[in-house]
Amino acid sequence: MSQKVLPTKINLIQFRRQLRLITVIKRLLENKREVLLLYLRTYASEYEKIYNEVNEEMKKVYESYLQAVASEGISNIEEIALSQKPSLEVSSSIKVIFGVKVPTIKLDKSTIPPKPFSDVETSPYLSESYEEMTEALNKIIELVELESTIRSLVSELRKTQRLINSIDNYILPFYRGSIKFIKQILEDRQREEFSRLKIIRRILQRRRESGSG
Repeated sequence: MSQKVLPTKINLIQFRRQLRLITVIKRLLENKREVLLLYLRTYASEYEKIYNEVNEEMKKVYESYLQAVASEGISNIEEIALSQKPSLEVSSSIKVIFGVKVPTIKLDKSTIPPKPFSDVETSPYLSESYEEMTEALNKIIELVELESTIRSLVSELRKTQRLINSIDNYILPFYRGSIKFIKQILEDRQREEFSRLKIIRRILQRRRESGSG
């Protein structure tokens, strides 16, 4: 590609200036990559923590639920479940982390349905399962938000790395090759010009010498 560059001093100056600018851009992208990696490590650690907590919560919910099924019978449990209408609502918005848009998700606690049964009439395990599930909801929402955040950061990290790779593999080699090509042509021209001047001086010297003789 450098062979298509017009080998002039102006182009050499411009290409050197552009090379410096691209080097600065690459450094900024590398800094961005490091910050994104730092955020990812932090959020990944938090995700693992919340994930384990949710697993523990859901294990308790499942154990209580199975005990409730054993006490009440699956048909009674299904009847209670089918009598309820979907009511849970979450709100979402966008926040920006180091130039990356990530979602925020919040559960509207007022939409959590009240306990649809009496503690006196049903197994205490069913009530226990309901309360544990209610407590687990916030952590589940938090886990979803963290996962979405991590996905957004990973996507931005990949874009940043692709830009760095493009600069390293295509843009920088083009500019460096072009500068080398222009310098070589200009140096060759300078040597040719110097050689011509030496030849002209010799010719003029001989003419002066022959004229004086």
